Amino acid sequence: MTQKLVIAVCTAQRPKMLQACLESLDNMIAPDDTQMSIVVVENDPEPHFTGAAAEEMKTSLSLPVFFHHERRKGIPFARNTALEAALEQDPDWIALIDDDERAEPDWIEKLLKACREHKAEVGNGPVRRIYEIPAPHWWKSQLLKPRPTGTVITEAPTNNVILSARVVRKDGLGLRFDERLTFGSEDIDFFRRTHAAGVKMIWVDDALVEEDIPASRVTTGRLLSRMHMAATSGAFNIVLREGRFKAALHFIPKSLRRMFFGLLATIVGFVLKPFAKKRGEKLYYYGLIRLMKGSGNLRGLLGRAHNYYDVIDGH
Repeated sequence: MTQKLVIAVCTAQRPKMLQACLESLDNMIAPDDTQMSIVVVENDPEPHFTGAAAEEMKTSLSLPVFFHHERRKGIPFARNTALEAALEQDPDWIALIDDDERAEPDWIEKLLKACREHKAEVGNGPVRRIYEIPAPHWWKSQLLKPRPTGTVITEAPTNNVILSARVVRKDGLGLRFDERLTFGSEDIDFFRRTHAAGVKMIWVDDALVEEDIPASRVTTGRLLSRMHMAATSGAFNIVLREGRFKAALHFIPKSLRRMFFGLLATIVGFVLKPFAKKRGEKLYYYGLIRLMKGSGNLRGLLGRAHNYYDVIDGH
């Protein structure tokens, strides 16, 4: 029996990256008895992929592509529009990938195979990051962590994932991204709730995508801003799920510890830099990261949004 699979891509002002992403999807191995299509959601007040621009991109690809527009700025708005657009195709499965990523030819084949073999409804795979320029020596880059395929997971991002349409169909679980989480963690929150609803989620170690990291994303200011954003959204997520009082009991002591030791490390690192530059810088920026995390947690407790995603990295 033929199954339908829709791949959803959200994008904003990165036409070159989007083109590379779509071309990689078009070059994928088509799994047996699987009919595939793509939905693209442009998250911008004014759409750019309309008329001739959309038609040109469609005709360059062999897979059917459907363009949609979400004018409300914010990742959860775009992701929910992507889910609705995917459901219009009456799919059995929905896959999600970011517009700055490229899929390996066997990406979907590996995800589907693993989910079927392990009787799972969500499969999440690794992302290999390709840096335009090396990250600073003091930055701890996110490394691939190999785990056996089939390992049960309790959360997942949306940069390399497949899910049964039952998770989001109205006659299924009907889950959606929380549109209050406009500044991060909306994907982790979504899949935590998916797991809590009893859905089996697994890791698929050989379903690989590559992500391009532009030079603008590894500047000192941007890296520190990312840490601040992650801590802000993480704390705000707990506020939404457990209430401000419980979140405060957890995050206020944690934030104060982070800020105290962060300030201490920053001062010591600054003093050490003239005598041991690399070691001093590492300690100095470790302290700044702790300060960003601590202040971000406090910001999240207050429900104050972060503007990290207002800046578009890449083209």
